[in-house]
Amino acid sequence: MELAVNRQQPSRENRQRFTRATRQLHVESLESRELLAPLANLTAFRPVTEYIDYSRYPVAEAVETSVTNGPGIRINGDDDNLNGRADSLDTTATIAENDLVRVNVAGSGGTAAVSWTGSLAVWNSRTKTARITNGAAVVNGQQLWVEYVGLSHTAGSGTTLNLTVTSGGTVATDQVVFHTFQSDVLAIGGNSQDPRNFGDPQLGIFTIGGTLYQQGYDVHLYSHNQIQANGQGAAYTEAVNAILKRKVTNLAVLGYSWGGGATYELATGLQANTALTGRYALKYTAYVDGIRHNALGADQRLPPRTLFHDNVFQRKDWLLKGNTIVGANNLNVTNTTWGSSLVHTTLDDNAMVQSIVVGNLKTRMAVR
Repeated sequence: MELAVNRQQPSRENRQRFTRATRQLHVESLESRELLAPLANLTAFRPVTEYIDYSRYPVAEAVETSVTNGPGIRINGDDDNLNGRADSLDTTATIAENDLVRVNVAGSGGTAAVSWTGSLAVWNSRTKTARITNGAAVVNGQQLWVEYVGLSHTAGSGTTLNLTVTSGGTVATDQVVFHTFQSDVLAIGGNSQDPRNFGDPQLGIFTIGGTLYQQGYDVHLYSHNQIQANGQGAAYTEAVNAILKRKVTNLAVLGYSWGGGATYELATGLQANTALTGRYALKYTAYVDGIRHNALGADQRLPPRTLFHDNVFQRKDWLLKGNTIVGANNLNVTNTTWGSSLVHTTLDDNAMVQSIVVGNLKTRMAVR
């Protein structure tokens, strides 16, 4: 006879007891309580300027303490809000200041404070809403706006902004070194070239300006119609203010097509202003297929007082084409292997042409 085996299942109550017991045996790992080391980092940006989004151009970490390629800052001696005195004397601004430089704070793991040496003022906004005192506490992610309030140019590495983060006995630091701009670059577009479209690869003269800006120059972009026949207009005003109010001593002006003709007019207008005599040097000028302003013929006039003039042109196009200028560094790209197919509308967009202009300007005029 076959024996019956009891295969009765555990009761529901027994299963619940077993589950509770199993849960009680679970061991949780303890959360790590180690303190993080303090970190300090300052990121400065290139200067606020027309048409170029400065926030896309942070100064590289590798050069942030360089007195030549690091963050440049303008002497704030102009009068943007038209109240009859230099902006550096204003404790508030009715409009957003274009001569203040933004610096981002990144500090963690401790208490952060900002300090500086040299002729600086530090604010919480471009409109100088609140002044930050030397040695004040700052927080991670805070934006600082730095102003140069001195009347003369910076010397050596004496103008620094410092960030210190302290945690117990551990300290982390970072600094940026500012230099004041002693040079100014003005780039002038050709017919229908609008600086508001900066970034368009078919606006080659503005691409050249952007390259110089990224490398640390103080750059300003203009359309050709911002320069009048007598040289005056927006570009003229910028140059005069730079020389008389910001103590800039070195200028560079470059233009494409009608912007070449406008370059000549601007140089002539500056020469005619006796208040500027002996106060600046026109270190570099360039025509890229320069055409007489509001005309069709090549501009073959050397800009007055220029110390070096690049004249890059082509002779392939049937109508608009530059030509040789006496006293200039002439380059007819039609006679080269790399530029023989270039025409008026493509010349300034060519990478080789842009490299030549950038390289020659940098050789003859320093960033600061």
